[in-house]
Amino acid sequence: MNPFMVLAAFAADFARLSRLLDTDAQRTLGATLAELRAAGPDREPAAERAARTVLDALPAEEAARLRQDGDPGRYAGPPAAALHEGYAAVDLCMLVLDGNPMVGPVLGPVRERLLAQPALEWWPGAEPLLIVLSGEDGRRRLPLFQFEAGTLPWRIVPEVNSVLGAETDPWGAADWWLSRTTWWDGAPAELLGRGRDAELLGAARALAAVADGGGE
Repeated sequence: MNPFMVLAAFAADFARLSRLLDTDAQRTLGATLAELRAAGPDREPAAERAARTVLDALPAEEAARLRQDGDPGRYAGPPAAALHEGYAAVDLCMLVLDGNPMVGPVLGPVRERLLAQPALEWWPGAEPLLIVLSGEDGRRRLPLFQFEAGTLPWRIVPEVNSVLGAETDPWGAADWWLSRTTWWDGAPAELLGRGRDAELLGAARALAAVADGGGE
């Protein structure tokens, strides 16, 4: 059995399978995945413990399916790089340890695009309405566009972030700031410091109204 493939298959069906784990199993899985993330080159023992936690906690038919997905014959490459439907074991680490939904073949590339932007390390006491993103390593980052100078945020950024719901959807908020929009010839982040704060706030409110159904 390839434990990395088992964990990848669990990640691919996480929304459904995670609800089948009791509290103790969830706690144990979190601990074993933390070991896996922290492990050096010899990561297989930690992966095996995490996979065993999942298999022992799931109903027999679900565990049998994951064991089949973890058949070594299904993947010829290095065990730790195994993918199942575009998901990997590291995706499960992000889902469980960080609550990071940006995993898999669709959202993973979006995550990497946003993480490729300049950023500061998060620090205790940082403005709570700033966007905080994390990647495979779990390290928390503050996209740099939010700051006027050093660690001083632009005054409008926390207000816009609040309207965008960045506390619950930091990735969506970051994508809005850093992607070209139909409102302007460029990304909203490029307007910071140009006397366009009212426009930024208005655009964020318009987007929030549509999301809430007010634009129908």
